[in-house]
Amino acid sequence: MKTVSNRIALHCLNHWQARGRDPAALLHPCGIAHEELLIPQGRLDTGRHFRLLAGAAPHVDLALDWTPPALPGLFADFMSLASLCCNAATLRQALHFFLAYRPLIGESDEIRLQEEEGQARVSYHSESDHPDVIALSSLANLCHLYALLQFYHPGQGLLVLPTPVRPRLWRELAGWLEGRLQQGAAFELRFPAALLDLAHGQCNLPLQPLLLGELDRQMAQLRPSSRYRDRVMALIRQQLWQESAEASSLLDGVCEHLKLTRWTLNRHLREEGCHFSGLLERVRREEACRLLQDPALPLQSVGERLGFASQSSFTRFFKEAFDQSPSQYRAHRYRG
Repeated sequence: MKTVSNRIALHCLNHWQARGRDPAALLHPCGIAHEELLIPQGRLDTGRHFRLLAGAAPHVDLALDWTPPALPGLFADFMSLASLCCNAATLRQALHFFLAYRPLIGESDEIRLQEEEGQARVSYHSESDHPDVIALSSLANLCHLYALLQFYHPGQGLLVLPTPVRPRLWRELAGWLEGRLQQGAAFELRFPAALLDLAHGQCNLPLQPLLLGELDRQMAQLRPSSRYRDRVMALIRQQLWQESAEASSLLDGVCEHLKLTRWTLNRHLREEGCHFSGLLERVRREEACRLLQDPALPLQSVGERLGFASQSSFTRFFKEAFDQSPSQYRAHRYRG
């Protein structure tokens, strides 16, 4: 079942009550109890979420109630996600983090990043068929992404909105964005693709594993996995983040955490069509690409963090996986 964080519903309810309206008039037709909105990390199913937005939208004066695109709203409600997105080596990595963990906000829509002819486009697609709901959701998400773009590359980017946006709000947005607003057929954020891979000097790489670990725990609560494959990969990542380790000690650590013998763990993994060495290789590939996005981190340190005994063994592993050396991968990422 697709769900949405109840924090969005709380914002709608607070806005509704601030104008002196009865909260029951908004919540009851949607089948929402006020108490469930107070549950930490609570979720609403998509159907009730859309009904709530459709009920609130006609009473929202977007031109008066909207604020300039900024990140504080995201920090206030989703601190770990916002912190991770503002602590990436590049804009591409920041967007990757946002899209990977965005289910923590909601799953009733889709955001796509596409590159074509030197231009990058981030497009928003709502599953609702209500014009006001589409406009509200699209603007909220794209304004967060616009603010993220400004964090990494101030003064860059263009917000593209279709004609259904209300005239007064259009004028407000045009003033806030200082001309970086354009009419089009869809809700999109556009900017030069070259900005995606420009190095950001303020990245605090040691902080990333802590934030990633917290977000992984939140995702696990959202979609608990009973598969040993997912649990083993998460435990491998945690051990690599804490300290580099050889494959044998990593396996011992996973078995100890799961309270399983090696034989029993391997049997579970075989039943799921995989084996420990393959999962370790996959995690190392993913972590290698992530670490190499920080140009300040020496190549030797990347190999050490991933548990390789020598730089040559790490280089050999990387070339077999990606048909290029780690240095070539990094140079390609930051060309131009």
